Amino acid sequence: MLKKLPVVAMLLSMSSFAAAGTVSIGTASARGDMRVDSYVVKGNATLFDGSVVETGQATADLRLDKGTQITMATSSRGTLYRDRLVLQQGETELAASSSFQLEADGLHVTPNQPSSRGVVSLKAGNTVEVAALSGSFGVTNDHGVLLAHVPSGHVAFFAMQEGEGPTEYTGVGTISYSSGHYYLTDSSGEKYELTCKDYKRYVGKQVTLTGTVQAAVTATQDATSVVCGKSVAANINGGGVGMSASSKFIVSGLAVYTAAGIGVVVEEANQTPTPASP
Repeated sequence: MLKKLPVVAMLLSMSSFAAAGTVSIGTASARGDMRVDSYVVKGNATLFDGSVVETGQATADLRLDKGTQITMATSSRGTLYRDRLVLQQGETELAASSSFQLEADGLHVTPNQPSSRGVVSLKAGNTVEVAALSGSFGVTNDHGVLLAHVPSGHVAFFAMQEGEGPTEYTGVGTISYSSGHYYLTDSSGEKYELTCKDYKRYVGKQVTLTGTVQAAVTATQDATSVVCGKSVAANINGGGVGMSASSKFIVSGLAVYTAAGIGVVVEEANQTPTPASP
């Protein structure tokens, strides 16, 4: 008995060390099969920092310790960390009130308000779709530059462009004037400071404007970017502004399209679940 004590003590010590290095950050559940770190799992699974979750024809619900809830759609794949999910395939719905981020194709999607809920999708043609179902979300690039603010009920599309062409902007919105500066506010609520032209005759009108982006941050801090206008035309009867309105914003080879009115949700598949693809 005395000779076995050191061995038992060693095993207890190793067990404590392993537990300390693998602290759970949440759980995953699916009505069918899913893969967690390449292992097929039925029902529930424990998640750790860096866990890879894959779905087949059943959705998966991820619940993190800090109250963040994530629903991965069918045929989706992502790597989960304590403070973010890196989406590599498919579509994910995020409900969070903290600074938890969802990354997709180099973009960082972060909730701006408590209890924000939104959907991030990877689409064909190197396009990322961000839809705000409630609250609002900010979308930045790897350098922390704000590309879009997506308010509740709006959707934004981010499409990678071939090459690094000029930084261009095309938008539909209303022009305003304040403290010596002109602004364009588009249908999603995004605000741009305008330069290079006299916009006095367009104040209070809904217009279509094209130009180039001069800076990602404005001098007045009242707008997202400074746009040097090339052409501006008033829309007859406010045409184009409203549920069907959209704007296009190209920065460093990335085109951003925003529009009002969404119908994007992550829904559970109705068909009988089958195992996740190997």
